[in-house]
Amino acid sequence: MDIGGRQIPTGPIPCQYCGKELFGRTDKKFCNDTCRNRYHARSTKRRQWGEPPYVGKITRQLQRNRRLLQNAIPYTSETAIVTRNQLAEQGFDFRFYTNILETKKGTYHYSYEYGWLQIEPNKVLVVRTNIYDDFTFAS
Repeated sequence: MDIGGRQIPTGPIPCQYCGKELFGRTDKKFCNDTCRNRYHARSTKRRQWGEPPYVGKITRQLQRNRRLLQNAIPYTSETAIVTRNQLAEQGFDFRFYTNILETKKGTYHYSYEYGWLQIEPNKVLVVRTNIYDDFTFAS
């Protein structure tokens, strides 16, 4: 539909960041300020650093994996045993990890300082290390 030289969309319009359907003004591009800010931050980062989109997705998955492993271990413990399904249902992706440690017990896969070892077909041992305690960043 054309009104006063402006093209008015006839169907539902998606948010340019999250894809949710927009309501309100016909020229609206984002559903809220958070989506608008994230959209522009992402596009600025890509322009400045030439970062491909998959880098952000991998980083977010690594952070999610770390958080899920951290939550799987009780605060007073260094280890826990959980099922693969428990982690996978919460969004854990076993394909993404930051490093590997080969031991006599098997292969530990780490997401930063939290790791897991396959101990049975559907059970994993989740561990916490202090590998980064003495790590300092160069300034």
